[in-house]
Amino acid sequence: MKYVLKFIFIFCFFSALAQESSIYSVYLIGDAGEDTIPGKALMLLQHELNDNPQSTTLFLGDNVYPSGLIAGDKVSALHLESQLNVLNAYQGNVFFIPGNHDWNAQKRDGVKTLKNQEIYVEDYLKNKTTVANRITGTFLPKNGLPGPETMLLQDHLRLIIIDSQWFLHAFKKNTTGTKKQTEELFYLRFDSILNFSKINREQVIVAAHHPLYSNGQHAKTKQPFRFLVNYSPFQLFGLLGINRLYSQDMAQPRYRKMRKKMLTILNTYENITFVSGHEHNLQCFKEKGNRYIVSGSGSKRSKLLKKKKFNSIFQDDKKTGFIKISYSTDRYISTTIYRGGEEEKVLDAY
Repeated sequence: MKYVLKFIFIFCFFSALAQESSIYSVYLIGDAGEDTIPGKALMLLQHELNDNPQSTTLFLGDNVYPSGLIAGDKVSALHLESQLNVLNAYQGNVFFIPGNHDWNAQKRDGVKTLKNQEIYVEDYLKNKTTVANRITGTFLPKNGLPGPETMLLQDHLRLIIIDSQWFLHAFKKNTTGTKKQTEELFYLRFDSILNFSKINREQVIVAAHHPLYSNGQHAKTKQPFRFLVNYSPFQLFGLLGINRLYSQDMAQPRYRKMRKKMLTILNTYENITFVSGHEHNLQCFKEKGNRYIVSGSGSKRSKLLKKKKFNSIFQDDKKTGFIKISYSTDRYISTTIYRGGEEEKVLDAY
Protein backbone atom coordinates (compact mmCIF):
# COMPACT_ATOMS: atom_id res chain seq x y z
CA MET A 1 0.00 0.00 0.00
CA LYS A 2 2.89 2.31 0.85
CA TYR A 3 4.37 1.86 -2.65
CA VAL A 4 0.99 2.45 -4.30
CA LEU A 5 0.62 5.77 -2.46
CA LYS A 6 4.14 6.77 -3.45
CA PHE A 7 3.39 5.94 -7.07
CA ILE A 8 0.18 8.00 -6.98
CA PHE A 9 2.02 10.94 -5.42
CA ILE A 10 4.82 10.82 -8.01
CA PHE A 11 2.32 10.45 -10.86
CA CYS A 12 0.28 13.44 -9.67
CA PHE A 13 3.42 15.54 -9.16
CA PHE A 14 4.76 14.94 -12.65
CA SER A 15 1.32 15.33 -14.21
CA ALA A 16 0.97 18.73 -12.57
CA LEU A 17 4.50 19.65 -13.65
CA ALA A 18 3.76 18.64 -17.24
CA GLN A 19 0.55 20.64 -17.24
CA GLU A 20 2.35 23.71 -15.89
CA SER A 21 5.09 23.45 -18.51
CA SER A 22 2.50 23.22 -21.30
CA ILE A 23 0.98 26.61 -20.45
CA TYR A 24 1.60 29.14 -23.20
CA SER A 25 1.31 32.85 -22.49
CA VAL A 26 0.71 35.80 -24.81
CA TYR A 27 1.61 39.26 -23.50
CA LEU A 28 -0.35 42.27 -24.78
CA ILE A 29 0.99 45.81 -24.56
CA GLY A 30 -0.16 48.71 -26.68
CA ASP A 31 0.55 52.42 -27.05
CA ALA A 32 3.96 52.00 -25.44
CA GLY A 33 5.71 54.58 -27.62
CA GLU A 34 5.40 57.70 -25.45
CA ASP A 35 8.61 57.37 -23.41
CA THR A 36 12.21 57.52 -24.63
CA ILE A 37 13.32 55.26 -21.77
CA PRO A 38 11.30 52.30 -20.47
CA GLY A 39 8.61 53.29 -17.97
CA LYS A 40 7.04 51.19 -15.22
CA ALA A 41 4.94 49.03 -17.54
CA LEU A 42 7.84 48.18 -19.85
CA MET A 43 10.19 47.41 -16.95
CA LEU A 44 7.60 45.10 -15.43
CA LEU A 45 7.07 43.46 -18.81
CA GLN A 46 10.82 42.89 -19.23
CA HIS A 47 10.95 41.06 -15.90
CA GLU A 48 8.01 38.85 -16.93
CA LEU A 49 9.41 38.04 -20.35
CA ASN A 50 12.85 37.04 -19.11
CA ASP A 51 11.18 34.62 -16.67
CA ASN A 52 8.81 33.20 -19.27
CA PRO A 53 10.45 32.46 -22.64
CA GLN A 54 7.63 30.08 -23.62
CA SER A 55 5.48 32.95 -24.79
CA THR A 56 4.66 35.54 -27.43
CA THR A 57 4.62 39.32 -26.98
CA LEU A 58 2.39 41.60 -29.04
CA PHE A 59 3.06 45.33 -29.27
CA LEU A 60 -0.37 46.53 -30.31
CA GLY A 61 0.43 49.72 -32.19
CA ASP A 62 1.23 53.37 -31.56
CA ASN A 63 4.79 52.22 -31.03
CA VAL A 64 6.20 55.69 -31.79
CA TYR A 65 4.54 58.91 -30.63
CA PRO A 66 3.65 61.41 -31.87
CA SER A 67 4.00 60.77 -35.62
CA GLY A 68 5.75 57.45 -36.17
CA LEU A 69 9.40 56.76 -36.97
CA ILE A 70 10.71 59.72 -38.99
CA ALA A 71 13.85 58.98 -41.02
CA GLY A 72 16.86 60.75 -39.51
CA ASP A 73 14.96 61.78 -36.37
CA LYS A 74 16.92 60.40 -33.41
CA VAL A 75 14.18 61.23 -30.89
CA SER A 76 11.53 59.19 -32.67
CA ALA A 77 14.00 56.29 -32.78
CA LEU A 78 14.42 56.54 -29.00
CA HIS A 79 10.65 56.14 -28.55
CA LEU A 80 10.86 52.86 -30.45
CA GLU A 81 14.06 51.65 -28.79
CA SER A 82 12.51 52.07 -25.34
CA GLN A 83 10.45 49.00 -26.27
CA LEU A 84 13.03 47.13 -28.31
CA ASN A 85 15.60 47.33 -25.50
CA VAL A 86 13.44 45.30 -23.09
CA LEU A 87 13.60 42.40 -25.57
CA ASN A 88 17.38 41.98 -25.66
CA ALA A 89 17.39 38.77 -23.58
CA TYR A 90 13.91 37.51 -24.50
CA GLN A 91 13.63 34.17 -26.29
CA GLY A 92 9.94 34.06 -27.16
CA ASN A 93 8.14 35.43 -30.23
CA VAL A 94 7.66 39.17 -30.76
CA PHE A 95 5.30 40.96 -33.13
CA PHE A 96 4.97 44.72 -33.61
CA ILE A 97 1.63 45.83 -35.07
CA PRO A 98 0.97 49.29 -36.58
CA GLY A 99 -1.27 51.88 -34.98
CA ASN A 100 -2.56 55.19 -36.33
CA HIS A 101 0.40 57.19 -34.94
CA ASP A 102 2.78 54.80 -36.70
CA TRP A 103 1.09 55.88 -39.96
CA ASN A 104 2.54 59.39 -39.45
CA ALA A 105 -0.43 60.18 -37.18
CA GLN A 106 -2.76 59.34 -40.11
CA LYS A 107 -1.23 62.00 -42.39
CA ARG A 108 -0.19 61.85 -46.05
CA ASP A 109 3.23 60.26 -45.46
CA GLY A 110 1.67 57.36 -43.55
CA VAL A 111 2.89 54.54 -45.80
CA LYS A 112 6.47 55.87 -45.95
CA THR A 113 6.64 56.41 -42.19
CA LEU A 114 5.24 52.94 -41.54
CA LYS A 115 7.88 51.37 -43.79
CA ASN A 116 10.61 53.16 -41.82
CA GLN A 117 9.40 51.44 -38.66
CA GLU A 118 9.06 48.04 -40.30
CA ILE A 119 12.69 48.12 -41.47
CA TYR A 120 13.99 49.43 -38.14
CA VAL A 121 12.14 46.85 -36.00
CA GLU A 122 13.05 43.90 -38.20
CA ASP A 123 16.72 44.91 -38.37
CA TYR A 124 17.02 45.53 -34.62
CA LEU A 125 15.36 42.29 -33.52
CA LYS A 126 17.25 40.23 -36.10
CA ASN A 127 20.70 41.54 -35.22
CA LYS A 128 20.53 42.52 -31.54
CA THR A 129 18.25 39.95 -29.89
CA THR A 130 17.58 36.23 -29.63
CA VAL A 131 13.80 36.38 -30.12
CA ALA A 132 12.49 33.16 -31.63
CA ASN A 133 10.98 34.66 -34.80
CA ARG A 134 13.70 37.21 -35.59
CA ILE A 135 14.34 35.56 -38.99
CA THR A 136 10.77 34.88 -40.08
CA GLY A 137 9.40 38.38 -39.41
CA THR A 138 8.57 40.55 -36.42
CA PHE A 139 6.66 43.51 -37.93
CA LEU A 140 3.28 42.55 -39.36
CA PRO A 141 1.41 43.04 -41.59
CA LYS A 142 4.17 43.90 -44.04
CA ASN A 143 4.34 46.53 -46.76
CA GLY A 144 1.52 48.72 -45.50
CA LEU A 145 -1.16 46.14 -46.35
CA PRO A 146 -4.06 45.24 -44.05
CA GLY A 147 -3.28 41.52 -43.75
CA PRO A 148 -4.58 39.29 -42.37
CA GLU A 149 -1.30 37.57 -41.51
CA THR A 150 -1.53 34.28 -39.63
CA MET A 151 0.70 31.73 -37.92
CA LEU A 152 0.55 29.00 -35.28
CA LEU A 153 2.11 29.96 -31.95
CA GLN A 154 1.85 26.36 -30.75
CA ASP A 155 -0.38 23.38 -31.56
CA HIS A 156 -4.00 24.56 -31.72
CA LEU A 157 -3.20 28.20 -30.91
CA ARG A 158 -3.43 30.51 -33.91
CA LEU A 159 -2.55 34.20 -34.16
CA ILE A 160 -4.11 36.48 -36.79
CA ILE A 161 -2.64 39.98 -37.23
CA ILE A 162 -4.50 42.91 -38.80
CA ASP A 163 -3.48 46.48 -39.63
CA SER A 164 -6.75 48.18 -38.73
CA GLN A 165 -5.43 51.67 -39.57
CA TRP A 166 -5.37 50.65 -43.24
CA PHE A 167 -9.18 50.75 -43.23
CA LEU A 168 -9.29 54.20 -41.57
CA HIS A 169 -6.49 55.89 -43.51
CA ALA A 170 -7.83 58.65 -45.78
CA PHE A 171 -4.68 59.12 -47.88
CA LYS A 172 -2.61 56.95 -50.20
CA LYS A 173 -2.14 53.36 -49.03
CA ASN A 174 -0.77 50.18 -50.55
CA THR A 175 -3.19 47.79 -52.22
CA THR A 176 -3.38 44.52 -54.12
CA GLY A 177 -5.45 45.74 -57.04
CA THR A 178 -7.93 48.47 -56.14
CA LYS A 179 -8.78 49.57 -52.59
CA LYS A 180 -12.15 47.86 -52.93
CA GLN A 181 -10.57 44.61 -54.14
CA THR A 182 -8.00 44.70 -51.33
CA GLU A 183 -10.74 45.18 -48.74
CA GLU A 184 -12.97 42.44 -50.17
CA LEU A 185 -10.05 40.01 -50.32
CA PHE A 186 -9.16 40.84 -46.72
CA TYR A 187 -12.60 39.93 -45.36
CA LEU A 188 -12.81 36.76 -47.48
CA ARG A 189 -9.42 35.61 -46.21
CA PHE A 190 -10.23 36.61 -42.62
CA ASP A 191 -13.40 34.51 -42.64
CA SER A 192 -11.59 31.62 -44.35
CA ILE A 193 -8.85 31.52 -41.70
CA LEU A 194 -11.41 31.56 -38.88
CA ASN A 195 -13.38 28.78 -40.53
CA PHE A 196 -10.22 26.70 -40.97
CA SER A 197 -9.40 27.20 -37.29
CA LYS A 198 -12.90 26.16 -36.27
CA ILE A 199 -12.65 22.94 -38.28
CA ASN A 200 -9.26 22.18 -36.71
CA ARG A 201 -10.41 23.14 -33.19
CA GLU A 202 -7.83 25.86 -32.78
CA GLN A 203 -7.89 28.65 -30.21
CA VAL A 204 -7.61 31.98 -32.04
CA ILE A 205 -6.16 35.36 -31.10
CA VAL A 206 -6.92 38.24 -33.47
CA ALA A 207 -4.61 41.22 -32.92
CA ALA A 208 -5.22 44.77 -34.19
CA HIS A 209 -4.69 48.30 -32.94
CA HIS A 210 -8.29 49.50 -32.88
CA PRO A 211 -10.82 47.94 -30.46
CA LEU A 212 -14.26 46.70 -31.44
CA TYR A 213 -15.62 47.30 -27.92
CA SER A 214 -14.51 50.11 -25.64
CA ASN A 215 -15.67 52.31 -22.79
CA GLY A 216 -12.80 54.70 -23.43
CA GLN A 217 -12.45 58.16 -24.93
CA HIS A 218 -12.63 56.89 -28.52
CA ALA A 219 -16.15 55.58 -27.82
CA LYS A 220 -17.50 59.11 -27.31
CA THR A 221 -20.15 60.22 -29.77
CA LYS A 222 -18.84 63.80 -30.17
CA GLN A 223 -21.87 65.07 -32.04
CA PRO A 224 -22.94 67.41 -33.64
CA PHE A 225 -19.50 68.61 -34.85
CA ARG A 226 -18.71 65.15 -36.24
CA PHE A 227 -21.88 65.30 -38.33
CA LEU A 228 -20.88 68.70 -39.74
CA VAL A 229 -17.38 67.50 -40.67
CA ASN A 230 -18.48 64.20 -42.24
CA TYR A 231 -21.93 64.70 -43.73
CA SER A 232 -22.67 68.40 -44.39
CA PRO A 233 -21.13 70.98 -46.76
CA PHE A 234 -18.60 71.49 -43.97
CA GLN A 235 -17.14 68.17 -45.13
CA LEU A 236 -14.81 70.41 -47.12
CA PHE A 237 -12.98 71.11 -43.85
CA GLY A 238 -12.84 67.38 -43.21
CA LEU A 239 -11.20 66.85 -46.57
CA LEU A 240 -8.65 69.50 -45.65
CA GLY A 241 -7.57 67.44 -42.65
CA ILE A 242 -9.88 68.33 -39.76
CA ASN A 243 -11.47 64.89 -39.94
CA ARG A 244 -8.15 63.39 -38.78
CA LEU A 245 -9.13 64.62 -35.33
CA TYR A 246 -12.13 62.30 -35.40
CA SER A 247 -11.04 59.48 -37.70
CA GLN A 248 -9.87 57.40 -34.74
CA ASP A 249 -13.22 57.34 -32.92
CA MET A 250 -15.67 54.46 -33.12
CA ALA A 251 -18.50 56.70 -34.38
CA GLN A 252 -16.52 57.86 -37.42
CA PRO A 253 -17.97 56.40 -40.68
CA ARG A 254 -14.89 54.39 -41.73
CA TYR A 255 -14.44 53.01 -38.21
CA ARG A 256 -18.13 52.08 -37.96
CA LYS A 257 -17.96 50.29 -41.31
CA MET A 258 -14.84 48.33 -40.33
CA ARG A 259 -16.27 47.41 -36.93
CA LYS A 260 -19.57 46.23 -38.41
CA LYS A 261 -17.90 44.02 -41.02
CA MET A 262 -15.44 42.48 -38.55
CA LEU A 263 -18.13 41.77 -35.96
CA THR A 264 -20.40 40.24 -38.62
CA ILE A 265 -17.66 37.69 -39.26
CA LEU A 266 -16.52 37.22 -35.66
CA ASN A 267 -20.07 36.69 -34.38
CA THR A 268 -20.38 33.52 -36.46
CA TYR A 269 -17.58 31.92 -34.42
CA GLU A 270 -16.83 31.33 -30.72
CA ASN A 271 -13.83 31.21 -28.38
CA ILE A 272 -11.96 33.93 -30.28
CA THR A 273 -9.93 36.51 -28.37
CA PHE A 274 -9.72 39.88 -30.13
CA VAL A 275 -6.92 42.02 -28.66
CA SER A 276 -6.20 45.69 -29.28
CA GLY A 277 -4.70 48.91 -27.91
CA HIS A 278 -5.67 52.48 -28.94
CA GLU A 279 -7.42 53.32 -25.67
CA HIS A 280 -4.88 54.16 -22.95
CA ASN A 281 -6.36 51.88 -20.33
CA LEU A 282 -7.10 48.20 -19.66
CA GLN A 283 -10.48 46.66 -20.53
CA CYS A 284 -11.91 43.15 -20.94
CA PHE A 285 -15.26 42.22 -22.50
CA LYS A 286 -17.19 39.03 -23.25
CA GLU A 287 -19.59 39.37 -26.16
CA LYS A 288 -21.45 36.62 -28.06
CA GLY A 289 -19.05 33.88 -27.05
CA ASN A 290 -15.84 35.81 -27.80
CA ARG A 291 -13.40 37.81 -25.66
CA TYR A 292 -12.39 41.38 -26.44
CA ILE A 293 -9.36 42.88 -24.70
CA VAL A 294 -8.05 46.44 -24.77
CA SER A 295 -4.47 46.79 -23.53
CA GLY A 296 -3.31 50.27 -24.50
CA SER A 297 -1.71 51.68 -21.35
CA GLY A 298 1.88 50.74 -22.12
CA SER A 299 3.07 54.31 -21.59
CA LYS A 300 -0.03 56.54 -21.40
CA ARG A 301 -3.31 56.72 -19.49
CA SER A 302 -6.70 58.09 -20.48
CA LYS A 303 -9.94 58.09 -18.52
CA LEU A 304 -12.78 55.67 -19.09
CA LEU A 305 -16.26 56.98 -19.79
CA LYS A 306 -18.41 57.62 -16.72
CA LYS A 307 -21.40 56.23 -18.58
CA LYS A 308 -20.47 52.85 -20.05
CA LYS A 309 -21.43 52.05 -23.63
CA PHE A 310 -20.63 48.34 -23.25
CA ASN A 311 -20.71 45.93 -20.31
CA SER A 312 -17.15 45.03 -19.36
CA ILE A 313 -15.72 42.26 -17.18
CA PHE A 314 -12.79 44.44 -16.10
CA GLN A 315 -11.62 47.99 -16.69
CA ASP A 316 -8.90 50.18 -15.17
CA ASP A 317 -7.54 53.62 -16.06
CA LYS A 318 -5.47 54.37 -12.97
CA LYS A 319 -2.04 52.98 -13.92
CA THR A 320 0.01 51.97 -16.93
CA GLY A 321 0.24 48.22 -17.50
CA PHE A 322 -0.31 45.26 -19.78
CA ILE A 323 -2.28 42.02 -20.00
CA LYS A 324 -1.32 38.35 -20.29
CA ILE A 325 -3.57 35.62 -21.69
CA SER A 326 -2.65 32.00 -21.01
CA TYR A 327 -3.55 28.79 -22.80
CA SER A 328 -3.01 25.07 -22.37
CA THR A 329 -2.65 22.90 -25.46
CA ASP A 330 -6.40 22.85 -26.05
CA ARG A 331 -8.12 25.66 -24.13
CA TYR A 332 -8.01 29.19 -22.78
CA ILE A 333 -6.95 29.29 -19.10
CA SER A 334 -6.94 32.86 -17.80
CA THR A 335 -6.38 36.56 -18.36
CA THR A 336 -3.95 38.34 -16.04
CA ILE A 337 -3.87 42.11 -15.57
CA TYR A 338 -0.53 43.74 -14.69
CA ARG A 339 -0.45 47.33 -13.45
CA GLY A 340 2.66 49.23 -12.40
CA GLY A 341 3.31 49.00 -8.67
CA GLU A 342 0.45 46.59 -7.95
CA GLU A 343 -0.02 42.85 -7.72
CA GLU A 344 -1.52 41.28 -10.80
CA LYS A 345 -5.24 40.50 -11.02
CA VAL A 346 -6.23 37.15 -12.56
CA LEU A 347 -9.53 36.74 -14.38
CA ASP A 348 -10.44 33.06 -14.76
CA ALA A 349 -12.90 31.77 -17.33
CA TYR A 350 -14.46 35.12 -18.08
